[in-house]
Amino acid sequence: MKTIKYLLTFCLMFVSFNSLLASNTSGNGSWYFSSGISAPSNEFQHDNNNYCTCTCDACRNCNHRDPDKEVFYEENSYRVMSSRDFAEFKQFIANRTFESTKLDMTKSVIDNNLFTTDQVSEILSWFVFESNKLDLAKYTFKNTVDRSNYYKLYDIFVFESNVVELDNYVKNYR
Repeated sequence: MKTIKYLLTFCLMFVSFNSLLASNTSGNGSWYFSSGISAPSNEFQHDNNNYCTCTCDACRNCNHRDPDKEVFYEENSYRVMSSRDFAEFKQFIANRTFESTKLDMTKSVIDNNLFTTDQVSEILSWFVFESNKLDLAKYTFKNTVDRSNYYKLYDIFVFESNVVELDNYVKNYR
């Protein structure tokens, strides 16, 4: 009899909990208990200068985030652009005629995504001028998840001075 009583109590708690979850779902799909505590927001994570001080993916594109602040991504906590999205990105850039337009549009996409060094290598291969490749290699470094492999990009450059400049940039990046 006690077992049935415990089982019924557990079932009632489970049903109550599920209805609580269903009634307290926020817009982003996560849930919070309705005990007077409001859902967490990024507001408390910003310092007095209105710059984001956290390193979570949610604040990565935050309006308050300092664009010069380096964001560290722990193992498996980042989301690199998928192969499918990368193929669409490649096609989008390939449809552009002028290299300056390609460069501007590529930078816009880079600002909102994360890349592997291999993806960066492929992106650089879309450009003809070494100055654009060097500029883009530096620009993409902040959004590259496997920075220790950035040396693989050195073979893309014809001029040794560009290799040295990129290497110095990587070494001194803060």
